[in-house]
Amino acid sequence: MATTKKTAAEKAPKAAAKKTCATKAPAKKACATKKACEAKAEKPAAKKAAPKKVSVEFVADCPLATTVSVAGAFNNWAVDADMLKKEKKTGLWKAKLSLLPGDYEYKFVCDGKNWDEGDNKIKHV
Repeated sequence: MATTKKTAAEKAPKAAAKKTCATKAPAKKACATKKACEAKAEKPAAKKAAPKKVSVEFVADCPLATTVSVAGAFNNWAVDADMLKKEKKTGLWKAKLSLLPGDYEYKFVCDGKNWDEGDNKIKHV
């Protein structure tokens, strides 16, 4: 009678089967189409809206002037950038500018060379 020898692998006790958890993790919702999945993955971060410009009126009382402009922080203190127009009824010089919200220092300039005296005026927008 022939005897069979067992190998080391056969002699070793068999490992117990791993127990699995009875509950499954919730399945992820599948996208309806491939494009929908790509669009969902590439969704850009929300952008902040840029502040809107506000219409601001500048009014100067310079009855003897032939030209009036407003120079300030909003136009880099340019004397000829923002000219005012004289109203015939009132004699006042007026201009409307679109500015971003903030505080701006300014002065009126009459005839291209005569600046307001005193401290700069401040316009809160």
